[in-house]
Amino acid sequence: MRLARHIVGEYPPRSVTLRQVHYRCATAGAIPNTTSAYKRLSSLIAQARRDGTFPDLIDSTREVHRPQAFADVGDMLRCMPDFFRLDRRRGQRVNLYVAAEKDTLRVQFTGWLEDYGIPVVIARGFSSQSYVQDVADAVRADGRDSVLLYVGDLDASGEDIERDWLERTACWDRVERVALNMAQVRERDIPAAVGKRTDSRWPAFAARHGLDVRYPVQWEVEALPPEELKQLVMAAVHRYFDRAVWESVLADEEEQREQLRRFVGRWRPAG
Repeated sequence: MRLARHIVGEYPPRSVTLRQVHYRCATAGAIPNTTSAYKRLSSLIAQARRDGTFPDLIDSTREVHRPQAFADVGDMLRCMPDFFRLDRRRGQRVNLYVAAEKDTLRVQFTGWLEDYGIPVVIARGFSSQSYVQDVADAVRADGRDSVLLYVGDLDASGEDIERDWLERTACWDRVERVALNMAQVRERDIPAAVGKRTDSRWPAFAARHGLDVRYPVQWEVEALPPEELKQLVMAAVHRYFDRAVWESVLADEEEQREQLRRFVGRWRPAG
C-alpha cells in the first residue's frame, strides 16, 4: 500500500484510476499483473479509503451532474471574463487532435492539453457511429490538414480498435501512434500481462510483432508513469503546434478579456 500511495501522489488530485495504480504496481514488480491481484488491490484500497488513509481516486464512469447556477445576474456577469477564451488553435498550420483508446486517460490528457485548445477524443472500444461521425464532420469542416496523435494499449484488441477508429473516421491526413509501441515496451522493460487466448486477433498480432503465438500477451499504456506519458504526448504535440502563434492568440485573448472586465464593471442592476 505504501507504493500505491506513492504512485497516486505522482498524479494531480483525483486524476488517477484504480487500474492505473494496478498497472504501475505491476510494472514495479510489487504485484503480479493478474485479475486476482487487481481485485485484491481494489479491496485493500477501498478499505483504506473508508478509513481515510488513502487519497481519492477518480471513477470516470460515474459522475455527479450538477446544473450550474448563479446567485443573481450580477454574479453571472462577474464570472463572464473568466469563462471567455478564444480558439487557441487559431492560426495553426494543422488541425491537431489527440485520441486515447481508454477513458481512464481523459482527465490527464485534457489537463495537459486544455491550455492549447487541442481536442481530446476517446475511442473507448469500438465507438458508436454517432460519435465517429461527429468527429469526422468537425475535422472535415475545419479545412486544414488534420493530424491525429493516438495513444492506446499494445495488444491485439487495442490495435484493432485503432484500425477501426481510423477506418470509420477516414478524415486524417496524418496519424502518429504516440504510445504504446514495441520499441517503448522493450526500452522501458514494461512487463506483459497475460492476453486472451480466445481473441481471434491474437495470431496476426503475434506474427506482426514476432511473438510466440502459444503465449498471448498484452501491454497496457497505464503502466507508463504519468510524467513519461506526458513527455511522449507533449513532444508529439510540439512537433505540430506553433508556440509563437499560440502566444499571440493568448495575448489577444487577454486583451479582449480585459475589455470584458471593464464592460462588466460598468454594469449596475436596475434600480
